[in-house]
Amino acid sequence: MATRTVADKAITVRVDGATKEQAERMLDEMGINMTTFFNSSLKALVRERRIPFDMVTQEYLEDQAILKKLAEVENDPDTRWLTRDEVFGPIRERFGYEV
Repeated sequence: MATRTVADKAITVRVDGATKEQAERMLDEMGINMTTFFNSSLKALVRERRIPFDMVTQEYLEDQAILKKLAEVENDPDTRWLTRDEVFGPIRERFGYEV
């Protein structure tokens, strides 16, 4: 059986200059170039049949940071939890209504 080869194909991508420069610097620090990065990313896409990295919003990342910090506080033995009255009592006294 003969081995089939497929000729290389070019892809043109538009990206803002600042992002391109930052990416090139980071990739250079890793010892790879943009072509190697895109080739390995596309191969991972085909192999894994999914985007090979998480695509999330900044809001999601912030939520995760908050959850991580909350877990740290919950596990800290020095954490002092306030009662509902300690939190809302001053508001009730100052404004005269229940929160």
